[in-house]
Amino acid sequence: MLSAKELKDYRLLRNLSLRDVARYCNVSAQMIGSIERYEYTLTENTYREIVKGINAAYQAMVNGTFDMDKSKEREEVKKKQVAKTVAKRKTKTPEKKTGSEET
Repeated sequence: MLSAKELKDYRLLRNLSLRDVARYCNVSAQMIGSIERYEYTLTENTYREIVKGINAAYQAMVNGTFDMDKSKEREEVKKKQVAKTVAKRKTKTPEKKTGSEET
């Protein structure tokens, strides 16, 4: 098992950001950064997930699907944001009373 510093070097050697790695595993970019800064203890399970993310992201780069994956993710984020905005607008819009209802 690599140390946190070696894991960071492994990631940087492949020119991957924390977000790139997090996109391909079940560990957030924030947690990966915390592990690399020795703020969080690296467990065996987390180690496997990070290595899986590094390898999958690098493989996507080699296969030419990395940018497509990033584009798909951006589209999904935009769709979620739009849906969230629409939902907020629906809950904020009060019903208008007509003059005949007030009697």
